[in-house]
Amino acid sequence: MADAVPAQVAGPSGIAQAYVRTLLARRPALLPEGRTVPRIEGRRTALRIRRSALEGYRRVCGFPADGRLPPTYPHVLAMGVHLAMLTASAFPVRLLGLVHLANHIAVHRALSEDETLDLICWLEGHRETESGQEFQMHTEVSASGAPAWSETATFLARRPRRGARGAGVPADEGPPPPGARCSVWKVAADTGFRYARVSGDYNPIHLAAATARWFGFRRAIAHGMWLLARVVAELAPEPRSRSFSVEVRFRRPVFLPSSVTLHHWSSPGGIEFRLGSPAAGKLHLAGSIRPLAARGA
Repeated sequence: MADAVPAQVAGPSGIAQAYVRTLLARRPALLPEGRTVPRIEGRRTALRIRRSALEGYRRVCGFPADGRLPPTYPHVLAMGVHLAMLTASAFPVRLLGLVHLANHIAVHRALSEDETLDLICWLEGHRETESGQEFQMHTEVSASGAPAWSETATFLARRPRRGARGAGVPADEGPPPPGARCSVWKVAADTGFRYARVSGDYNPIHLAAATARWFGFRRAIAHGMWLLARVVAELAPEPRSRSFSVEVRFRRPVFLPSSVTLHHWSSPGGIEFRLGSPAAGKLHLAGSIRPLAARGA
């Protein structure tokens, strides 16, 4: 295998600058025919958690201050690495325009907020689909030399649509079953900006209607990883002491401000959830939280 291309990781102050650079960069929306992505890697070592940053994340996402890292927080720790990789010259596709399709998070054990962490991220190749080209970003976080958390994030470079739209929501993501519990969230207009401040994700589609319109959205849209964090904060207070997985498929954006409904219910393998706008007949995301043993991991 060819040597991996190292990504130069930006610090927190460099993330916003990286978004500016990618706005100005002239890159194609899709990989040219015959090309693929070489293995690109990024790392952070001996990483210590900034308590003030963690407290801000907990407030915005709804996690308690219990001495442990929220299960979705390592994604934020890797944000600068991810951005460096996706803006590296070895990744020739335009960053702004990539669609976050899905996430799989595996929590092998709960991480303390006082631990020293190492993380490695990599992506390589792509997959051609009817909708476009898919790329997978892999992240692994270790503590005391042992893997403790991992994530696979799937992104899509969308192909221009031809003909009619697809058949819609898959059958396994239909309406929640009778008896499913639900809660209603009010998603404030400033949610995108508040999450950007604690995550470093200053993608302009999340910040304000004016910047979202540059990319074809009528209003700003909520970060998918903020929505997932809110779901996990509400549904998984106890599993954080055990090993478990979180799977999510992002379906439609949540415009800011909005009111959305979270439905959830127990299944033989764990907890299933759907976040949607029932009055409008829209599903925003669907997923599950399961013990890792249920996946054979």
